[in-house]
This record gives sequence, structure tokens and C-alpha cells, in this order.
Amino acid sequence: MSKFTDIEIFEILKKTISNRFLEENSAQSENISDWKGQEITSFQDDLFNKTRSTVSEKWFYTYFKSDFKKLPRIDMLNLLAQYCGYKNWAHFLNVQKIEHFGPNKTEESTIEVTENENFSSEHIIPEESEVEIPADVKPSTEKEIIPVKEKVAKTKPKLKLISIIAAAVVLLSGIGATIYYSIFGQREYEFCFVDSDRQAAITNSVEVTIIRDGFTPLYLSTKTGCIKFESQKDTIKMFVSSPYYKQDTFKVNLHQYNQPEKLLLEPDDYKIMLYYYSNSAKDLKQRISKLNQMIADDALIYQVYDNDFFGVEILSKQQYINLVTMPTTSLKNFSLIESERKNGKIVKLKFKIQQDENDK
Repeated sequence: MSKFTDIEIFEILKKTISNRFLEENSAQSENISDWKGQEITSFQDDLFNKTRSTVSEKWFYTYFKSDFKKLPRIDMLNLLAQYCGYKNWAHFLNVQKIEHFGPNKTEESTIEVTENENFSSEHIIPEESEVEIPADVKPSTEKEIIPVKEKVAKTKPKLKLISIIAAAVVLLSGIGATIYYSIFGQREYEFCFVDSDRQAAITNSVEVTIIRDGFTPLYLSTKTGCIKFESQKDTIKMFVSSPYYKQDTFKVNLHQYNQPEKLLLEPDDYKIMLYYYSNSAKDLKQRISKLNQMIADDALIYQVYDNDFFGVEILSKQQYINLVTMPTTSLKNFSLIESERKNGKIVKLKFKIQQDENDK
């Protein structure tokens, strides 16, 4: 006979464990299968002190106090072999074979030990929790023993919980995005400008600059009296200017938007009078007199041309009065671009007489 049966080598291990324990401890019996109560507790403590790992009381009863069924897992055999002073289970098995069968069987025993170790690590199915490590002690380099069934049982609820959380996050994200874009997303807004005196829509040119925090200014112009634009911001500022109306600034809360929103512009009486007397064909003497009163003698007057040859021409006060009081059909295309007033007199004037399509 050149090798042990499983029951034989396990009985040798139990005897070796008992001898190791009794070196520093006491028990009523040398047979480990007879230990109980405090003796088992003392063994667990001694095992932990020497290996930094221990076994549960249930494991002790299963393998040391019950009829032999099969060898424990290889990691448990390594732990118990280390307790007895060996490097591992293979070392323990090899030493026992040399002692029982002689040194001439060393090579064969070494091969068998290797095969046994590989078989044990690959084919033994873990059953229940076999090693107990106190929570206040950091585990040693020995592999922590956690049964596969218990791992699977713990993992399934975690995976289910993670799946539920992930689904909830996706659902809430979709709802949040829908709510956000329905409230704060890009919306089109329309504003129309109205003469505050006549309560009529303004049909002259209107220039609008929209200031939005975090965005570049938006520049718009209209000759219909209404503008349209899109915005994600709930509050904006509008700077509005028109040749015949006073410049104004509006702070608009888009949460209270009612489509289309109306904004009132206050007429600039001087600009309207200037337009009237520069464009009217009635009572020539009265027109000249009024223009003389309204325009300062040293006013800067610019005429802007549509063609490519003359961009801007500077006129004197008298040249301007002569131009706009001369009976001609071109005056119907007179357009005031800009004017400034100081001390009741117009000191700066910019205008354009648009060409008819037939004259171009």
C-alpha cells in the first residue's frame, strides 16, 4: 500500500490537530471528536491566534464530530495544516507519506499530492460557511472563504435592486427632460410695437437689441411693427429705437408672456414734426419757417444715398431746407434715419430719400 485513503489521512490530521492544541491547552479527551462547549471555543481561539482565521462551531461538528463523508475543501485543509506547523495541505500530506511509506516513495507521493490538490481546488463544491473571521481583525493573506450559494443569494437581490434603481433613473430623466423642454426649451415669442398716443401699430422702421444673460445680443429690425425670436431664458431686456419714437428699454418676463405681446413706444414730437415739414406738400412758407425754427444753424445734416457712388453727403441747414421744400415726387420717399436735439433745436440729422425702382 503506497497511499492513504481519504478517511485515513483525515484521521491522521485530526490526531495531529489534537496534539498541537494540547501542547498549550487542556481538554478532557485527546480525541478531538469528543470535544465540546468550552473546548471547541478554546480551539477556535487557538486556531485564530496561529493562523488569523478560524472555523465555525457548525463546521467543527460537521467534520470533527460526525461520521466521515468526504474531505473538507482544500483551503480548509491548508488552514488546518498550517495550524499544525506545515506550509500547506500538500506539505502535510507529503510528510505523512514519507513517515508511513518511507522516503523511496517521495516522488510518487509528490505527484499524488499535486493531483489531489488540483482535484480538491477544482472539483470540491463548497457547502456552508466554514471560516469565521472577526469583524475587528483584518484578514491575512489567506483567501477569505465565502460559500458560492451564499454569494449568489446575496448577489441576486443586489442585482435586482440595481436594475430597479437604473430603470427609475431613466424614467425620471425622461420625465425631467420633457418638463424642462416644455417650460424652458426653445419657444418662439412675438412682440408688436404700438404708438402710445394713437394706440395704432407702428409701421415705420424699428430697431431692437435683445440682451440675454449668457448669450450674445440679438439684433432685429422690422418695418411691420412686429418681431419674432426664440429664447430659452425666462427674462430678457429689449433696447428699442425708431426714427420717430423715443428710445426705450423693456425688461420682459417671458413666464407671463401672452402671444402676441404689445409694447408701447412714446412718439418723439420733434422727429414727427420734422418728418411732417420735410415731407408735406402743403403751405410751403409755413414749412420753411418751421424748419428754420426747429433746426440749429450749425446742425450736422447727413444725406445717405442708396447708390454705389455716393455713400453720405453733408448738407448745410439751408441746403436741407431747399431740398425738402422743392416740389418733387421724390419727397414721398423721404425717410428719417436719426436725429438729435439739444436746447430745443435739432443739432444732428440723418435722412435718406429712397430711389424709385424705375430710377435705379
